[in-house]
Amino acid sequence: MSKIKPVSEATETFTIPTQPPQPPTLLDVDKLALELAKAHRQTALAEAQTAQARAENAELSFRYTVLQIYRKYGLQDNDTIDPTTGTITLGAKEGQ
Repeated sequence: MSKIKPVSEATETFTIPTQPPQPPTLLDVDKLALELAKAHRQTALAEAQTAQARAENAELSFRYTVLQIYRKYGLQDNDTIDPTTGTITLGAKEGQ
Protein backbone atom coordinates (compact mmCIF):
# COMPACT_ATOMS: atom_id res chain seq x y z
CA MET A 1 0.00 0.00 0.00
CA SER A 2 1.05 3.52 -0.62
CA LYS A 3 1.13 6.05 2.08
CA ILE A 4 -0.89 9.18 1.42
CA LYS A 5 -0.03 12.18 3.48
CA PRO A 6 -2.82 14.31 4.80
CA VAL A 7 -3.12 17.83 3.35
CA SER A 8 -1.86 19.38 6.54
CA GLU A 9 1.44 17.51 6.16
CA ALA A 10 2.04 18.44 2.51
CA THR A 11 5.30 20.33 2.07
CA GLU A 12 4.97 21.54 -1.51
CA THR A 13 2.66 24.31 -2.56
CA PHE A 14 1.72 25.08 -6.11
CA THR A 15 0.73 28.46 -7.43
CA ILE A 16 -1.18 29.02 -10.59
CA PRO A 17 0.59 31.57 -12.77
CA THR A 18 -1.51 34.65 -13.37
CA GLN A 19 -1.48 36.69 -16.53
CA PRO A 20 -0.12 40.20 -16.23
CA PRO A 21 -2.87 42.80 -16.23
CA GLN A 22 -3.76 44.05 -19.69
CA PRO A 23 -3.37 47.78 -20.31
CA PRO A 24 -6.68 49.54 -20.86
CA THR A 25 -7.72 50.16 -24.44
CA LEU A 26 -9.42 53.21 -25.88
CA LEU A 27 -13.09 53.17 -26.59
CA ASP A 28 -14.07 53.48 -30.24
CA VAL A 29 -15.36 57.01 -29.73
CA ASP A 30 -12.01 58.03 -28.21
CA LYS A 31 -10.12 56.40 -31.09
CA LEU A 32 -12.22 58.39 -33.54
CA ALA A 33 -11.62 61.61 -31.59
CA LEU A 34 -7.87 60.96 -31.68
CA GLU A 35 -7.90 60.28 -35.42
CA LEU A 36 -9.92 63.45 -36.02
CA ALA A 37 -7.44 65.49 -33.97
CA LYS A 38 -4.56 64.02 -35.99
CA ALA A 39 -6.32 64.92 -39.23
CA HIS A 40 -6.90 68.49 -38.03
CA ARG A 41 -3.23 68.79 -37.09
CA GLN A 42 -2.13 67.54 -40.51
CA THR A 43 -4.55 69.91 -42.25
CA ALA A 44 -3.30 72.88 -40.22
CA LEU A 45 0.30 71.98 -41.02
CA ALA A 46 -0.46 71.71 -44.73
CA GLU A 47 -2.27 75.06 -44.67
CA ALA A 48 0.68 76.67 -42.87
CA GLN A 49 3.09 75.31 -45.47
CA THR A 50 0.85 76.60 -48.25
CA ALA A 51 0.67 80.04 -46.61
CA GLN A 52 4.47 80.10 -46.28
CA ALA A 53 4.88 79.22 -49.95
CA ARG A 54 2.40 81.95 -50.94
CA ALA A 55 4.25 84.51 -48.81
CA GLU A 56 7.54 83.57 -50.43
CA ASN A 57 5.91 83.78 -53.85
CA ALA A 58 4.53 87.25 -53.08
CA GLU A 59 7.95 88.42 -51.86
CA LEU A 60 9.61 87.17 -55.04
CA SER A 61 6.92 88.82 -57.15
CA PHE A 62 7.46 92.12 -55.33
CA ARG A 63 11.24 91.94 -55.82
CA TYR A 64 10.81 91.10 -59.49
CA THR A 65 8.47 94.07 -59.98
CA VAL A 66 10.96 96.40 -58.27
CA LEU A 67 13.75 95.02 -60.46
CA GLN A 68 11.67 95.62 -63.61
CA ILE A 69 10.97 99.23 -62.53
CA TYR A 70 14.66 99.82 -61.79
CA ARG A 71 15.55 98.50 -65.25
CA LYS A 72 12.78 100.46 -66.98
CA TYR A 73 13.89 103.78 -65.46
CA GLY A 74 17.63 103.02 -65.52
CA LEU A 75 17.95 103.27 -61.77
CA GLN A 76 21.04 102.22 -59.83
CA ASP A 77 21.54 100.52 -56.46
CA ASN A 78 21.76 103.84 -54.62
CA ASP A 79 18.46 105.15 -56.09
CA THR A 80 15.22 104.71 -54.15
CA ILE A 81 11.53 104.53 -54.94
CA ASP A 82 8.89 105.65 -52.45
CA PRO A 83 6.17 102.98 -52.84
CA THR A 84 3.40 105.24 -51.47
CA THR A 85 4.03 108.26 -53.71
CA GLY A 86 5.98 106.69 -56.57
CA THR A 87 8.70 109.33 -56.16
CA ILE A 88 12.15 108.34 -57.37
CA THR A 89 15.12 109.72 -55.46
CA LEU A 90 18.37 109.50 -57.41
CA GLY A 91 21.55 108.81 -55.47
CA ALA A 92 19.85 108.54 -52.10
CA LYS A 93 22.16 107.78 -49.20
CA GLU A 94 21.67 105.09 -46.59
CA GLY A 95 19.14 106.04 -43.88
CA GLN A 96 17.14 108.49 -46.01
